[in-house]
Amino acid sequence: MTSYRCPDPEDIGRLYAVMERELGPTDWWPADTPFEIMVGAVLTQNTAWGNVDRSLKALKAAGMLEPHAIAAVEPDSQALQDLIRSSGFYRNKARTLRSLSRWYVDRCGADPGGVAGVPDDALRAELLSLFGIGGETADDLMLYVFSRRAFVADTYARRLFAFLGFAVPAGYPAFHKAFSPVVLASGLDVAQLQEFHGLIDEFGKAYRDDRAKAASFLAGWR
Repeated sequence: MTSYRCPDPEDIGRLYAVMERELGPTDWWPADTPFEIMVGAVLTQNTAWGNVDRSLKALKAAGMLEPHAIAAVEPDSQALQDLIRSSGFYRNKARTLRSLSRWYVDRCGADPGGVAGVPDDALRAELLSLFGIGGETADDLMLYVFSRRAFVADTYARRLFAFLGFAVPAGYPAFHKAFSPVVLASGLDVAQLQEFHGLIDEFGKAYRDDRAKAASFLAGWR
């Protein structure tokens, strides 16, 4: 079995404090409702947020940024595909939105509190069973919609921890499995974990390569 050199919980706490001081608050995730976060989490797969924002505005203008509305569309709805076309991969994303919306309505009563009694692992497994929901999207939903303590092991997180000198395993599942227990053991609460994800992504956007990171406020952090 391969072992990876991970940060310890104290490292995570110190890193969060430094990033919050330098970059915070990010107030991420920007949305008016939990369902808007759900839709955004699907649409942002493999595209820039500006494209997602255009799709969200189109859905809102059409009165479709509502779980019952999307749950009720026909399979392969051309109208839904057209509304989210700016986000790319619109056929698969429309199918995912319909599947997720139907689950949210039927399973949760269109309310995050509808699954409040479901354990974290079981809820994550339910999300992963839905069409088009992978690990990153499931963790986004866990953290921002269902207010569960979760670590989003996305590309920006991978690049950050690799820059800081930690051995980061390849692939989302392996990275998440190795690092999530450490991040959660740091004691950061849900709001702090939400902000930590936002801080990591904002840092990645501001310092895109290792040269830029080496000139950042995290230079010499280790």
